[in-house]
Amino acid sequence: MKAKELTNLKKKLLNERARLLNTATNSRRQDFAIATDDLADEADLTSVERSQGIVFTLREKEQKVLAEIDEALQRMEEGAYGLCEECGDEISTKRLEIFPTARLCITHQEEEEKKRKFYAA
Repeated sequence: MKAKELTNLKKKLLNERARLLNTATNSRRQDFAIATDDLADEADLTSVERSQGIVFTLREKEQKVLAEIDEALQRMEEGAYGLCEECGDEISTKRLEIFPTARLCITHQEEEEKKRKFYAA
């Protein structure tokens, strides 16, 4: 991988990381506040609790993405970024531009997804 491509991908990862951290910081207080005095009945409370559950799920997903970004940045520091963790072959630049946190080449990613589908069924 060329140094310029690596630099661009690192910027992309850092920008996404900053965006996620900024979003989490700005919305954290709002997401967890429930003013039960404003709720007219149990249906309102149930609706708010359901909405809050969705927010928790989104926050968990954001935490997972942040961890993936941190792992990708660590691989960059170690010089292992862009190499498939299964076969050691280079992951295509096009794939990394779309999925900058990719750990597997397309062949091994497809195998991984087939395994997930098989065991999920």
